[in-house]
Amino acid sequence: MTIMIDRDRLFRGMAENRAREVVAHIGFLRNLRQLHEGGVTQTRLAQVNGVSQPAISQMLQRARIEAPDVRPDTHGGTAYEIAARCAAGEIDPATMRAELIGWQYDKPLPPSGYPDVDDVRPTPEGGFNHQVGRALSHGFLTGEDYDLILDALAD
Repeated sequence: MTIMIDRDRLFRGMAENRAREVVAHIGFLRNLRQLHEGGVTQTRLAQVNGVSQPAISQMLQRARIEAPDVRPDTHGGTAYEIAARCAAGEIDPATMRAELIGWQYDKPLPPSGYPDVDDVRPTPEGGFNHQVGRALSHGFLTGEDYDLILDALAD
């Protein structure tokens, strides 16, 4: 008996499952942050999750950056999350493109006056390159979607 493997289907499924995993992790971090902000101690969160209190502290630090509250009238707290939700099949590509085009991205840092230093400065967490560029590199956006969003923002 020969089993035929549809590699294209497996690759698509793998990418969709990776996106679901990213979305679930963002949701977990958001819930953790919101519980802590609501008064639940790190010790209690550690007990519930079966990890150490220092591990919860590290997760909360990441959550402040990676898992902000969902913005009104969008499907995510970051542009990256919106792209991941689309890749996971939770929202359609047209909705994703519209939300990423309407997103308010952090502006790049102004030049420092030292040109040799400017190319090694970090990009803003909420900047287009960090959010949408990272979604593209993680396979959550197609090159066509990226170009459409970039062109729309350039207008």
